[in-house]
Amino acid sequence: MPWLKIKPVRKDSKSIALLALFSAMVIMLEAYPILGVTDIRTVGFFTLDPTGIPMVIVLLGLGGFYSIITIFIMWVLIAYRGKVAGATFKGVAELLTILGIVFARKITRRGKMSKGKEILVWIVVASLFRSVGMFFSTLVLSPYFYAVSFELALADAILYFPWNIVQACINVIGGVLLYNAIPIELKLQAGFGENTSLGKPIVEEIPPDEIPEAKEIDEIESLEKSG
Repeated sequence: MPWLKIKPVRKDSKSIALLALFSAMVIMLEAYPILGVTDIRTVGFFTLDPTGIPMVIVLLGLGGFYSIITIFIMWVLIAYRGKVAGATFKGVAELLTILGIVFARKITRRGKMSKGKEILVWIVVASLFRSVGMFFSTLVLSPYFYAVSFELALADAILYFPWNIVQACINVIGGVLLYNAIPIELKLQAGFGENTSLGKPIVEEIPPDEIPEAKEIDEIESLEKSG
């Protein structure tokens, strides 16, 4: 699948620092949830939370590899507290959401769309990836972790289906809005230089007279000519 083609991983210090910053956000949101605010209980064991929003921001700014690292960090944090099953369910769900966004970006880059339409495509595709993927994942993971019957696993899969759509919408909309709210100048300084809103490249040309090295060279050439 060409849309899963692996790109070179950024290894500069700014990218590593940003990864650590957003990973800390994921840890804080997961380790210290505020019931009713950052942790909204719905049905069964399903809760709505903003943990996936930093992961989407990392995807847009640093790439898919780093976003997968944040998912792994989240999995380790939850599993460390003895909730391996919950960590696996949530890890698979967040991974499916990220894969959905990656696939949606490939689709939207092929045609000319407005930003609003692009975001809508991202939401629809990510929601489909997460909801459908978790439907089948629940049929496999529930009997494995909880030793329940297939019928009960099917009931859970159907029950959680719409809520996975809601969670995917929260992740995509929240991540895109917050990423687009970052000024382009700050993105460049922070190392979010590969993408602007909706994954379009940032290009900023600096006039030669604003580059210190260029000024020094011009002064030296002027002195040589006058001398």
